[in-house]
Parts: sequence; structure tokens; C-alpha cells
Amino acid sequence: MNSPRIEKILEKYFHGETSLAEERMLREFFRQEELPAHLAELKDQFVMYEEAAAEVLPDDFDDTVFEAISRVEHQNRASKRSKIYYISGVAATILIIVTVFIRFDFFMSSYTDDDVDKAFTEATQILSFVSEKFNKGAAPLQKVARFDDGITNLKSVNKFDEGVTKSTPVSRFKQITDLITNPAP
Repeated sequence: MNSPRIEKILEKYFHGETSLAEERMLREFFRQEELPAHLAELKDQFVMYEEAAAEVLPDDFDDTVFEAISRVEHQNRASKRSKIYYISGVAATILIIVTVFIRFDFFMSSYTDDDVDKAFTEATQILSFVSEKFNKGAAPLQKVARFDDGITNLKSVNKFDEGVTKSTPVSRFKQITDLITNPAP
């Protein structure tokens, strides 16, 4: 078999475009003892392919692989499920503890009615202090409201500007009329 034809088939082979018959031709070609120098380095590769093809896998190889895959998937699902159970348990425990503290109110039981009245009076004083300071700070903002009223009044100036813009063609008409009726000396 000639070298240029083999080289074309090799090019197709390395691009994955060969047929089974062409691959058989390549294997037969590389079984020869004497090969062109530039193709001799590929002989080991094809010999290795030939030896690997001779090794036969057991008949139940596919079944063994699929069983192993399903076992691993089952273990992954089981581990995810156990993590969810663990997290759910932690969340339930936290919820129970929070409920116990809120329901039985351990902290409020030590207060008397006088303490509650004092707390209410103190809170009222603090809130009126905050209200007073807020009102004092908001007083200068009333000037902003007056500024807003002034802006509203400026809208009438805008209308005046529109009127002037509309009258401009009338004044231009008067200028043209004056030029026509009073010719320059």
C-alpha cells in the first residue's frame, strides 16, 4: 500500500472521519516490519490499539458498571437526606427553646406592678423628649414649604414666557409690514 494514501487515511483517522474498513487497512499497514521513516513512530500506537482490542471485557461488565453507578447515586441521596434530617432537628430544637422562653417569660416574672408603672413613666418621658427635639429640628423645614409655594408661583412666569414666545412672530410680521410700507430713503 502506498504511503500517500495511508497518510490521507491517517489524516481522516486523526479527525475521526474514517470508516471501519479504513481503520482495518491502517492496522494491517502498521503490522508490516518495514515502514516509511516518518510513519514508523506511529507503529507503537497502532500495536497498542491492537493489543487493547484483543482484551475482552466480561459479559456482565455493563451491568457491573450500572450497579456501581446506582449504588453511588443512592448513597448520595441518602447522605443528602440525613443532612436535611439533621438540619431539621437543629431548627426544631431552636424553635422549642425560643417558644419556652417566650411562653413562660422567665424575665418578666420578677417585675412588680410598681416597676411596670415606673417603666411606663420613664418611656413616656423619653418619647416626649425625643418628640420635642424632633419638632425643634423640623421647625426650619417650614421655610422649605414656603419655598415650595414660591416655586408654584413661578409657574405663572412660565406661562408669561410662553405668551412672549407666541407673540414673537407677530412682532416680526409688524417689522416686515413697516419695511414694506415705509421704504428706506
